[in-house]
Amino acid sequence: MKTTILYVLFFITTALTLVNRYTSFYINNSILHFVILFIAAFTFVFIASQLFGKLKRSRSQLLAFIIVGVLCFIKSFLTWGGDWKTQTILYKNLTNDNKTIEFQMRGDRFSFGYKKRVVNRLKLFPGFDWTTDIDTATIDHKHWKKMNLYVNEMKFASK
Repeated sequence: MKTTILYVLFFITTALTLVNRYTSFYINNSILHFVILFIAAFTFVFIASQLFGKLKRSRSQLLAFIIVGVLCFIKSFLTWGGDWKTQTILYKNLTNDNKTIEFQMRGDRFSFGYKKRVVNRLKLFPGFDWTTDIDTATIDHKHWKKMNLYVNEMKFASK
């Protein structure tokens, strides 16, 4: 039973990590992203240790837990560019409330300034989105309601 749970956790978290990396699927919460990455790496270490007959004592398991946690934190710190934050909801879909066209910004960590994008965002679950870049000049206005709702998730000072 314990081994089955280990394999299922590894499969789910690895699949989420790969889908987030190589498709338009987006994990929009940095803490959730870190937890998924950590579980994927930690379950991989435990599966490998079962194959090689290692990590049988709780002390070595705790040490592996700490080392994997530190390595995942370092990897996240060095490669994470920041979360995309919605500044303005430009359009809302008339048939699906979870679909919006948004102007988003992300602060660059190692340089000054912000990256900007306009995306078609489909909210799948809390913390998980499907985002695709979109040109607002080509949208069909029969399916979209213009909103221009200022959300300010970056928490800029208002005028």
